[in-house]
Amino acid sequence: MDVHRDVRRTRQDSRPKLVFEQLNPWVIFTYYIVVIACSMIFLHPIFLLVELAIVIGVDVLSGAKKQVTMMLEGSIFMVAFIMVMNPLINSRGAHVIWSFGGILITVEAVVYGVLMALSLLIVLLIFLSYNKCLTSQKFMYLFSRISPKLTLLTMITLRFVPLFLRRFRGITQAQSLRGIEVGHGNFRQRSIGVMKLMEVLLVSSFNNALQTADSMSSRGYASTKRTSFQRYRFTQRDILSLCWYLPLTAICFYEASKGVGRLVVYPSLGTMALNGQGLLVLLGVVLLVSFPLILEAWEWLWWNLLKL
Repeated sequence: MDVHRDVRRTRQDSRPKLVFEQLNPWVIFTYYIVVIACSMIFLHPIFLLVELAIVIGVDVLSGAKKQVTMMLEGSIFMVAFIMVMNPLINSRGAHVIWSFGGILITVEAVVYGVLMALSLLIVLLIFLSYNKCLTSQKFMYLFSRISPKLTLLTMITLRFVPLFLRRFRGITQAQSLRGIEVGHGNFRQRSIGVMKLMEVLLVSSFNNALQTADSMSSRGYASTKRTSFQRYRFTQRDILSLCWYLPLTAICFYEASKGVGRLVVYPSLGTMALNGQGLLVLLGVVLLVSFPLILEAWEWLWWNLLKL
C-alpha cells in the first residue's frame, strides 16, 4: 500500500522542472528570505495584497495549486481570528468605532490586525513553493557543513507537519474499516474516536522516529564531516541573478527604513495613497517577489524567439 502511494505521489510530482529550481540553492534560499522579509517590512495594504497575488502565482507555477486552495480555505478562520483579537487586546488609536465594557475598538487596531493577518498568510503560502523548489538535499547542502545536527533538526521540523497529517489520514482510513469513525455520533463518541486515532498516530510516529535514529546511528551520521553527493556550482545565470537581485533588495529595504511602503497606523491612521517614490518601491518589490515568474517568462520568450 505504501509502495502504491509513493508511486502515485511520484506521478503527481512528475512535472517539468522550473528554471527557478535549476538555480544554485543559495540563490533560491536568498529569494525566500527576501520574500519573507518583504512581507514583514512593507506593512501596507497595497504592498501586501500585491505580494499575496504574486505568491499565489508562484505557488501555482511550482505545482502546488491544490495546496494553495486548501491553505486559503483553512486560513479563513486564522485571518478572522487575528482581525477580531487584535482590536480586543489593543485599544490604541485615535478613531474609536465602538466601545463596550471599557474596551475601545479603534480603526487603527482593526487595520493593524488586517496587516498582520495578510503578512502571516503570505509567509504560510510562500512555504508551499519552498517545499517544492528547495528540496531537503539542497537544504542539507547549504547548511550541513556549518551545523549538521541543527540542519537535520530544521529539515525534520519543516516536513513534520505534512508527514503527520498524511499519516493521520492513512490511520483514519484504516480505522474506519474497524468501525472507529470520528465524524459520526455525539461529542463524547467523536472525542473518544479522535483520542484512539491520536494514540495510534503517536505510537506509530515514535516507532518510526526510533527506527530512523537507529538507522542513522548505525550508518555513522555526524561521526565525521558530512559531504554531499551532488555539487551545485554557480553558473553565469546564478551570478547574473544575484547581481541585479541583491542591489534591488538593498535599495528597497533602504527605502523601507525611511518609512516608504509602510502605512502609519499608530497613533493615528495615515493615508494609504502612494506617492511617486512609493510606487517605485512597489515596482521594486514586485520584481523581487515575482523573480521565479520573470525567469519563466523570459525562458518562454527566449525559447519562442529561437524557434522563430
